Amino acid sequence: MLNTTSSLAAEPAAVMPATSPGVMDGEILGSLGAGGAALALTVVLVLGMKAAGRGRQLPWIAVLILSMVAATCYAAAGGIWSLPADLLGSLLGAIGVGGGDGPLGNVGMGAVAVCVAAWIYWKQMSLKQLAVAGFIMAYVAGRAGGIWGVGADVIEQAAATLGV
Repeated sequence: MLNTTSSLAAEPAAVMPATSPGVMDGEILGSLGAGGAALALTVVLVLGMKAAGRGRQLPWIAVLILSMVAATCYAAAGGIWSLPADLLGSLLGAIGVGGGDGPLGNVGMGAVAVCVAAWIYWKQMSLKQLAVAGFIMAYVAGRAGGIWGVGADVIEQAAATLGV
């Protein structure tokens, strides 16, 4: 009599997870997530600020833009990623910025945004210092409103396009 059950029978196919939206659906780099985007941008910034290997050092404007986008991703990711923004917010709040009368008088976030923009433009700084200034600018611009808020909104839309 023939054995009808063979040990060579194929196992049932594993269920494949649903694919994430692709380029045509708006996610250029696939599904990064806010934490993944923050991590990836941080790695690009850290490695790109030093000219090593085959890559070239990032130019000034690229460091500024990438640091601002990274800061936006940090805030969106929450958890440990939002600690720098929370610390900066606490520091600005402690000196009375954006919350009425402080030791400097009534200083709004728009005034801080102008000061940070002037600092970035006229202060000679290293790329590492520029990255920190870009992070501060992203935080302040997102809370200042006006023309500063437009820049923050553009960065948020660009991050959404990249799959964050």
